Amino acid sequence: MTEPIQFSPLDHYRLVRSQIEHEDNLVSQRLSWMLASQSFLFTAYAITLNGPAQSHFKTFETHSTLLLNLLIVVGIVSALLIWASILAGLSAMNTLRRDFRATIADDLPAGVPPIQTRGLAYRAGQFGPVLIPLLFTAVWLVLWIVQ
Repeated sequence: MTEPIQFSPLDHYRLVRSQIEHEDNLVSQRLSWMLASQSFLFTAYAITLNGPAQSHFKTFETHSTLLLNLLIVVGIVSALLIWASILAGLSAMNTLRRDFRATIADDLPAGVPPIQTRGLAYRAGQFGPVLIPLLFTAVWLVLWIVQ
């Protein structure tokens, strides 16, 4: 059995901070996926809506209705999946911060900055990643209901 590696409090701080930065970058990437995918889907939805009301071929008319419904479903499902992955990243960061505070935070040298922003700035910074997917989901649901 190998012995666990012993880290100094400052090395532990750097490792945890690095993991938090990694999770934060993943949350940012996921939010970018959200905005890109939703932009694409809304554009496709608008193009489909602005197509001719009557087509020369009956199958195109039924496909148009089906496509509108599929775009809405894909918009809702992708928003909820990305939202779940964002929540997972935020949860991982919370766990890292909590474990850090419980194990090593008190042993750090004076003057070391907090592992991550705290308080109102931290909470306000989470509004975008948490609420934007819900906003897109709500818009798609409204479109589906009024269709």
